[in-house]
Amino acid sequence: MTGKQPIQGLVSASWAVLGQFPASLLSELSNELLATMVMPEPLLPGKATQKWLKKNPSHPVLIAFITEANKAEVVEQIKYLRERLQNHVMRLVCFVDGMSIGGLSTQLSQLSIHRLQSQHDFSEAFLIELIQAEMQQHQLGDKSKKRREAELALLTWLARSGRDEAIQQRHLREVSALLSDLIGAHSLYLDAEAQLLQTFPEVNQGLDWSTVISQQFETLNLVDKPILVQLNAELELHQSATQCLGTKITGSILIPYRCYADINGYLLMLLTPDMLQQLDVSTVNLLEKTADQLRAHAERRQSEQRLQVQYERLQETLNQLYSTQEQLFHAEKLSSLGQLAAGIAHEINNPVSYVLSNFEPLDEYIGGMTELIKLHDRFAKALEVGDEQLRSQLLSTIHDREQSIDLEFVLEDVFSLVSDSRSGLTRVCDIVQNLKNFAHKDQVESDDFDLVACYRDSIGILKHQIADKIGIVEELPEKAIVKGNSGMMAQVIMNLIQNAVHAMPGGGKLYASISESDEYWWVRIQDTGAGIPAEIRSKVFDPFFTTKPIGIGTGLGLSTVYSIVERHKGKIALEDIPERGACFVVSLPK
Repeated sequence: MTGKQPIQGLVSASWAVLGQFPASLLSELSNELLATMVMPEPLLPGKATQKWLKKNPSHPVLIAFITEANKAEVVEQIKYLRERLQNHVMRLVCFVDGMSIGGLSTQLSQLSIHRLQSQHDFSEAFLIELIQAEMQQHQLGDKSKKRREAELALLTWLARSGRDEAIQQRHLREVSALLSDLIGAHSLYLDAEAQLLQTFPEVNQGLDWSTVISQQFETLNLVDKPILVQLNAELELHQSATQCLGTKITGSILIPYRCYADINGYLLMLLTPDMLQQLDVSTVNLLEKTADQLRAHAERRQSEQRLQVQYERLQETLNQLYSTQEQLFHAEKLSSLGQLAAGIAHEINNPVSYVLSNFEPLDEYIGGMTELIKLHDRFAKALEVGDEQLRSQLLSTIHDREQSIDLEFVLEDVFSLVSDSRSGLTRVCDIVQNLKNFAHKDQVESDDFDLVACYRDSIGILKHQIADKIGIVEELPEKAIVKGNSGMMAQVIMNLIQNAVHAMPGGGKLYASISESDEYWWVRIQDTGAGIPAEIRSKVFDPFFTTKPIGIGTGLGLSTVYSIVERHKGKIALEDIPERGACFVVSLPK
């Protein structure tokens, strides 16, 4: 090495050598230049060099010297750096001797070599200029990388925060830190009242920012701007910030965190000349879009919360309406039961009276049989003691008593009376059970049930009204299974049959059929009464509409029927028929 004068501009240089310096080139370098190498000796091909490259991924400049003798080993190390380590950040300069440059140019270009130079171009001045140029490129690339990382962190945060319930103070602190990192600015995070909450970096927290803040908000008029960019270096705001920080501030950006007409906080970023020089249109656009997205997110969450409150109120109102509807359904049932009460009492009274009439002979039979049992008991005791006279006397008495009460007839008639009484009481139980099923308040649950069974229960309850004056013509399948609430559907059929019976006070025929198609079960109830006038046909399903006298009808019967059928996703219609009478058709999905 030769001792030469110090060379200016190498203070920040950082470079390493891969391969061996040619002796003729090494003599060209000064001690000062060699002192800027990060390694005291060149990196020679081998495991030690690969280990160093792996541990120093952010090293700025690597200079390789390739000769005919070492080109295979050096190229292998470069491949390891670019392909195995995937390091494309390190600046790589290759000096190749004249014999090797032709064969290596294509191969090295595929390995992202930044410069390929002939060793004939080598000189200390050229090397210094080359190192400085590559260092600058590396620094630019490093800044660009940090900028991309800051942008990615910001975009990731925005995407993640979109899933949060609401924008809170902690969210605004987080995004303020990310925006400050993106610009590299001295920043103040303020609340809605312009009170300082946090500084970025934190070392500025202890400074007195009161003058800076008051000057910013003294005459502030944001109108509806997403951000406010202030580039006048002579602003009092910037001069006060310069005095506070001890660093020249020539510009600033104010970002209000909005939600509709309200502002939840501010971020004031103070810019040095270097920061201002790096501030481009794309960065300003990113700041504006961030502010807009935060505003949209806050407004959306607030709107969702308001909608949730409104939804809950509507749901409560709907539940109240459902409850009222259930009460109306039940009231209509009770009204129908009130109208049926007299006939039901007659229906129950007949079998009960019959049962009661059977008790008189049963009481007489039981008395006679009890007397016989006692005589037989005395006869058995006489046998035990051997009293032949008493035994003969009791045997004659028993025979006479059996003849007087006609024991054979009594035994036969007792069973007949019990059987008849059981039938009468079973009829009473059936009537009571049907009434209980019909009058019980409907539950929300639904299950499979048989339409035919609902029809037969309804006919059983209304039997006293139908009596002998109305003939019934039925076309019914064995079963018709649908999904729904059997109690509600029994109320539908009961109302339709009862209306048909009321339409035929002088007698007539009731036609009832249950049939099926591919998708529906069809229930038809038709009467031969006077029919429904054309002018009121459109009103028959309206609530409280009735043609019956006041106190007789509630006007809720067909309205309730309509609501129940709709709830079962079915339909009900009043069909036109050529002859007299009315025909209601209910369709229910299978």
